[in-house]
Amino acid sequence: MSVLAVSARHQLRLMARDNRLRWLALAVLLLASVSLATGAARLHAQGLERQAAARQDQAIWDALGPINPHGAAHAGRTVYAPVSPLAAFDPGLNDYLGSSVKLEGHSQNPSRDRPMEGGAAISRFGGFSAAWALQVVGPLLIVLAGFTAFSGERARERLKQALGAGASARALVLGRLVGLATASLLLLAAFAGIGVLALLAGGAFWTEGLALLAMTGGSGLYLLTFAALTIGVSALVPSARGALVTLLAFWAAATLLVPRIAPAVAETLHPTPSAPAFEAAVTDEAKNGASGHDPADERLAALKAQTLKTYGVDTVEDLPFNFDGVALEFGEKNSTDTYNRHYDALFSAYRRQDAVQQAFGLVSPGMAAAPWSRAFAGTDFAAHRLFLREAETYRYALIQALNRDVRLHKPKTADPYKADVSAIAASLKFTPRRPTLAQIWTAQSVNFLILAAWALTALGFALFAATRLERAP
Repeated sequence: MSVLAVSARHQLRLMARDNRLRWLALAVLLLASVSLATGAARLHAQGLERQAAARQDQAIWDALGPINPHGAAHAGRTVYAPVSPLAAFDPGLNDYLGSSVKLEGHSQNPSRDRPMEGGAAISRFGGFSAAWALQVVGPLLIVLAGFTAFSGERARERLKQALGAGASARALVLGRLVGLATASLLLLAAFAGIGVLALLAGGAFWTEGLALLAMTGGSGLYLLTFAALTIGVSALVPSARGALVTLLAFWAAATLLVPRIAPAVAETLHPTPSAPAFEAAVTDEAKNGASGHDPADERLAALKAQTLKTYGVDTVEDLPFNFDGVALEFGEKNSTDTYNRHYDALFSAYRRQDAVQQAFGLVSPGMAAAPWSRAFAGTDFAAHRLFLREAETYRYALIQALNRDVRLHKPKTADPYKADVSAIAASLKFTPRRPTLAQIWTAQSVNFLILAAWALTALGFALFAATRLERAP
C-alpha cells in the first residue's frame, strides 16, 4: 500500500477513535436535523398562511363592487413573497426582509411583515441552521480533528521515524489531507442527505435539487480550504498547542469576526438614508421635480394646456374623454419615475456595500461561502429584490389600468364615476418568480472563484508545508 494511502487511513483511524470528536459531530448533525425539520414545518406553515392571505385579499377586492377606480387604487392590494423550500437549509436574510408589500396608487411601499418582528417565538432554532453549522461549526470540527496530524506525531517521535524510513513528506501530508478531507466530505454528504429529505418532504422540484447540489459544491470547496490549512499548519508549527491556537485564531476571525466587521465597514463607506429621510426625499422630488424648480401643479397645468391645444377645445368638459383619468395617469407615471430613481440609487448603494463585503472574501472564505449558499437557497437580497421589482411592475399595471378606465369613461352627472374594479383588473395576475439557476450563477460567479482560489491556495500551502517538513531536522 502506498505511503499516501497509509497516511490517509491512519488519519481516518485517529479521528474514528476520538470519542469526543465523534459525539460532537453527531450532536451537530442532530441539531442540524432538528433545525431542518422545524424550518421545513415553519416554511410549510408560512406558505399556507400566505396562500390564505392572498385568497382573502382577492376576496376583499372582488367584494368591492361598483366603486370609484381611483378610490380602489388608494384602497390597494397586498401581494406576498414566494416561499423557497431551501430556506429550511439556509434561512439567509428571510427573517429580516419583509414577506408582503401593500400596493397602492402614488406610492411604492416598503415590504413589511418581517418574521423577526414576531420575536423569539418565530422559531426555537431560529439562530441555528444547517448552513450555519456547515459554515461555522464544520470548520471547527475540521480543526479539532486535524490539528495534531503532524504536531502530535512529531511530539511522539513517529514523524522522524516515518521520514527516516524513506517516506515522502509530500505523500504523508497529502495522505493526511485526503483522510481529513474524506471525513469532511462525509459530514457534508450527511448534511446534503438531510437537505434532500427536507426537499422531498416539501414537495420540491428538480430545480431545488440542482440548487442544493450547487450549495453543496460551494460548501465542499469551503471545507476543503479548512482541511488543507489545518494539515499545513500542523506540519509547520512544532507543537500541538501552537497549531491549535493558530488554527482557532484563524477560525474565529474567518467565521465570527470578519462577517461582523465587513457590514459595518461597507455601511461606513457607502451609507444609505434612513426610511424617513428616503421618504422625505421622494416626497420633495414628487412635489418640486427632480431639479427642484418644477412644481407638480405647474406640470399638471402644462399637461392640461397641451391636451386642450391638441384637441382644439377650450375646457376639459369639451374633451372626448375624462381629463381626470389623464391627470391620474400622468401623476402616477411621475410618482413612479420618482420612486424608481430613488430606489435605483438606494439599491446601487447596496450593491456597492455588497462589493465591499465581497472584497473581505480575500481574508475570509466565509464571506464568499455564505452569499453563495444564500443565493442558491433563494434567501438573499437579490431574491427579495426580484420580488419587490415584480410587485412594483404589477402595482403600476394595476393602478394605470384603473386610471385608464377613469379616462375612458366620462361621467354624465356630478356623481363620482364608479366601476367594477375586479373586472377591470381581471387579466392582471401577480405570479412571483424566483431567480433562475443561470441568473444566480452569473451573480455568484465571483464568490465561486474566491472559494476556488482559497481552496487552491490552501492546497499550495499544504504542499509548501510538506517541503518544510522534509527539511526539518
